Amino acid sequence: MRQNFGRYISRESLIHGLEPFAKLLLFAMIITSILLCSGWIPLVPVAAFLTFLCLSSRVSITFYLGSLKYFSWMFALSFAVNVIFPRESAYGAFSPEALNIAGIYSVRLALMVLAGTLFTVTTAPHEIGDSLLVFTGLRGRVGRRMADLATILSIALRFVPVMFEEAERIRTAQMLRGQKAGGLRGRVRAVVNLIVPLFQSSLRKAASLGFALESRCYGYMAPRTERLRLGGREAAVITASALCLVLVVALRSRIS
Repeated sequence: MRQNFGRYISRESLIHGLEPFAKLLLFAMIITSILLCSGWIPLVPVAAFLTFLCLSSRVSITFYLGSLKYFSWMFALSFAVNVIFPRESAYGAFSPEALNIAGIYSVRLALMVLAGTLFTVTTAPHEIGDSLLVFTGLRGRVGRRMADLATILSIALRFVPVMFEEAERIRTAQMLRGQKAGGLRGRVRAVVNLIVPLFQSSLRKAASLGFALESRCYGYMAPRTERLRLGGREAAVITASALCLVLVVALRSRIS
């Protein structure tokens, strides 16, 4: 089964048609809004706005639910840790307050995964790198190294779905060989048996890519001098995300 997280799907939609830098700015403001949510009330407008963006991408909602299902273990672990070890020392373990805080943090984590899926599904890896080229006009070392950083980021993002597919192939091969994960010790052993060959395969692929780039005399290239074009759609989406951020800040200050 092919994993959903980290994949790019080409569509004709409002989100796909945005400029790469506008998508990056939109993603940054959504993540900031999620991190600022300290209660259930501020989470409502963020979740509603993120749901609207997912529907506007014209990608099946089951695709996004599949990405959340893949990280369900992480949500459960976050909930368990916050219930057993509450962040506030005044609250005891398994208390109603601890359950409330654990639920808030788990929902925040799920929204961040959903936002990351939206960003990767609507933005090609090379477009994510191109969004950083806006900063190449900066003076000093930051501007000179931004093009290299954009290239490294584009290559790294291409490895995300490849690693998921490789992990699925390794797991299937181990199941066909009769490996069973019974009990806690068996599950830990199964995870170790999956991680070790996955890292070996990833390092081998990265080394092959490095040799291929070196054989082609790859080096620093002058960044493209395309100007940033922000139209009406970009302005509307960025304004809506900024209003959502302001609303979250206002609700946070009112609750506190």
